[in-house]
Amino acid sequence: MSRSWVQISAGRGPVEVRRFVARLAERMEALCEERGLVVVDVTVHGDEDAPGSVEILVEGDALRCLAGEIGTHALVERSPERGRAARKRWFAGVAVHPAGAGADSGVTACAGADIDPRELEISACRASGPGGQHVNKTLSAVRIHHRPSGITVRVADERSQHANVRRGVERIAERLAARAARRAAEGEVARWREHDRLVRGEPVRTYRAGRRGALEVAEGRVAR
Repeated sequence: MSRSWVQISAGRGPVEVRRFVARLAERMEALCEERGLVVVDVTVHGDEDAPGSVEILVEGDALRCLAGEIGTHALVERSPERGRAARKRWFAGVAVHPAGAGADSGVTACAGADIDPRELEISACRASGPGGQHVNKTLSAVRIHHRPSGITVRVADERSQHANVRRGVERIAERLAARAARRAAEGEVARWREHDRLVRGEPVRTYRAGRRGALEVAEGRVAR
């Protein structure tokens, strides 16, 4: 099942926005569960009551289930610290990013346990280099091609063909793990860039503060 990060971000906003992020994250977590997504874990970046961002790792089709929630969310609420004439609209962003292939999966690259043998093309070939008559007379080296990724390795480290196959599968697993790590790092950068992409235009949702500070979706347009 696919996994995604649901990111709720304050951008570079003040403490009022970060408080909004905490409340909005609670709503988004409940919404994920209501719409059939499995919440795997929740990561809070900063003070729990006023975080810079919150990331919810979910299983399922998050882009489809949360299609109407992606974008800018606005809270209409005066700040008690700023007086009646102060700003009363606070903006936070909701984004969905695919989780890296190794996210919370405990993948061990060297074991090669996640590689399906049916996806491998293995062929024997003669070893090259020093080694005397043994090299010339045996097909100990192997060439292994992993069809889904296109990765191919040639291994001749061991004198046993069986040992070379095992070593080759381990090397493919290592390369797949490295590729997944690079993609995860790229996804991490993309998630953090969302802090600077908060659009304070037409929000997809506007809220008022209800009883005990709970968020209530405002009906219709709310005046600035």
